[in-house]
Amino acid sequence: MAAPKRKSSLILFLWPATLFAAFFFGRLTLTNDPAAVYQAALEASAEKSKANSYAVKKLRQDPEVEDLAMIIEGVSDPLLKIRSAINESDPLKRMSMLTDAFSNLTKDNIMEGLALLESIEDGRLQQQMKQLLLNTWGKLDGPAAMEYVLSQESDEGGRGGRGGRGTGDRFGGGGGLRDTMAVMSGWAETDPRAAVSYASENGADDRGRNTMLMSALQGWANTDIEGAVNYAMTQTTTTTNDQGRGRGGNGGMENFLINRFVNEDPQAATQWAMSQTDPEVRNDAIASTARSLANSNPEDAALWAESISDPDAQAEALRGTASGWAREDPEAALDWARSIEDSSTSNQAVTSALSTWAREDPYSASDYVINMEAGADKDSAAATLSKNLVRQDPEMALLWAESISDPGLQMETISPLTDGWMRKDPVKATEWIQSSSLSEETKQALLTPKPAP
Repeated sequence: MAAPKRKSSLILFLWPATLFAAFFFGRLTLTNDPAAVYQAALEASAEKSKANSYAVKKLRQDPEVEDLAMIIEGVSDPLLKIRSAINESDPLKRMSMLTDAFSNLTKDNIMEGLALLESIEDGRLQQQMKQLLLNTWGKLDGPAAMEYVLSQESDEGGRGGRGGRGTGDRFGGGGGLRDTMAVMSGWAETDPRAAVSYASENGADDRGRNTMLMSALQGWANTDIEGAVNYAMTQTTTTTNDQGRGRGGNGGMENFLINRFVNEDPQAATQWAMSQTDPEVRNDAIASTARSLANSNPEDAALWAESISDPDAQAEALRGTASGWAREDPEAALDWARSIEDSSTSNQAVTSALSTWAREDPYSASDYVINMEAGADKDSAAATLSKNLVRQDPEMALLWAESISDPGLQMETISPLTDGWMRKDPVKATEWIQSSSLSEETKQALLTPKPAP
């Protein structure tokens, strides 16, 4: 009975010793052969990459993928993220997921991203996501993105859709125009000069061109608002805007951008306006900046205007402040305008404030002028109302012109109104003039035929 017991004890002793020897021999072998260690690591890495590649391929083909991030070591595929985001029910989370995924796309796979969006059943949501992706594409490769948009428009035009290159409406309405705007905005964030140059040279008409240019300038302003404003102020067509001043040749782009500049950084905006070297550009910049600043903070606008030492620049700022202030509190703006020491500048500021009020709320402005004391100020206010009401309410404009007591100012105000009316409807115009309270001398002057302009 003693022999089996000794055999069992020997086995128990030798088993741990054998394991220890094997471990020691393995460590010794690995330590003495670094090439083998390196080769083993390469093989393991290759197997891992192969497995990951297979997993990604399989997931791309799987329409039921719903997780935002597939937990595969070393893999972050934006196309997988887009697919996952499409299946997300929370709209805010979906937008966040898509924005993140789009930011990781490249020129090589962005078309695949567009194709994935076609699976969105909600047409409106699909269009919104498409425009977001086109904006991203514009940042990556503006010309290529525009070519894609144009090709889509051309295809739809050929099928009787919105119209393409051959229809005369190259950037037609609806989704096509919105797609164009999305691309232009993104393109201008990364290459603003090329984007605005393209926008300025293309478009079927002024509306299309201006919409494209505005989109490009807004994109430019996202990264360099001062550069965008400078371009709008100096490179766009010069005309007179509705307020009698300003460049405004492209739908008031510069006013829109200046308003944005003021809202984002009022101190930088006022410094920019004062730094302009071209006198005309400087005056327009100061007036627009004061007007925008007064919309939100009239007291600050007034203090800034009063602090300007240059008389001409100060006058522009005072007029702009009166106009902007009148949009929020016209009576306060008029009271302030009347308090300006220089009578000429004060009159101009009053006119500016009243003009704004007449456009915003003509009937309240009329009530205010009715209650003014008779005299030169009321005549001037009546003339201002008449000029600003002619498009909204021509009959009221004529009545205000008729009410002016100063013969010279009355004739100066009413003549342009009746001249146009006489060309369009001479019978009714003649009847009104003859039945009016105007003096006989004024009536004869208005009824005398004038040469066509």
